[in-house]
Amino acid sequence: MASTATRLATLARQLTVEHGLSGFTVDEVCERAGVSRRTFFNYFASKDDAVLGLSARGDTAAKEERETRFLAGGDPTSDRTSARLLDDLAELAIDRWTSAEVTVEHVREVQAVVEREPRLLTRCIERVLADERVDIELVERREGLPAGDLRAATAVSIMNALAGATFREFLAPANTDSLADILARRLAAARALLSHDLERTS
Repeated sequence: MASTATRLATLARQLTVEHGLSGFTVDEVCERAGVSRRTFFNYFASKDDAVLGLSARGDTAAKEERETRFLAGGDPTSDRTSARLLDDLAELAIDRWTSAEVTVEHVREVQAVVEREPRLLTRCIERVLADERVDIELVERREGLPAGDLRAATAVSIMNALAGATFREFLAPANTDSLADILARRLAAARALLSHDLERTS
């Protein structure tokens, strides 16, 4: 299943770069991939989602396992947030990237289609915001925080900032490190900085 989704997404990106989003049809993607329209829409809700690789047919079992493992790391009855909250958010991000088979080539392909079709950026932002809301709710549940508690949103914001910087370093021509290694370094730096600030204000 993953190979079919990857093939459809890759073909949709290639056609977008060559002809623009309006320059080809779903039928053309299906013909090149050797699948039916029904198969295409089993994987992607729209041509835009195919181009961006936003599959509508994710591995539900794997997603539930990741989230269950994350939730298990907290203690909702405690008055303090768990010490490993940021570490576990980082692990959650890495698990998702691994599941999505994120590679340098994949990210650069998506960059190319967004440059060709800037309107796709809106769809990207919508997905990021939706994922952010999911993560905030996960943190609230894990830590026993009330809805809207700024600690949950702040933890997710910190991780999203680290993730963005991680991807920029990952795409650097001279980089040879994995996403996991880069994120671990940046998380360690953030921890050192936050600990230093806490020491100065305590």
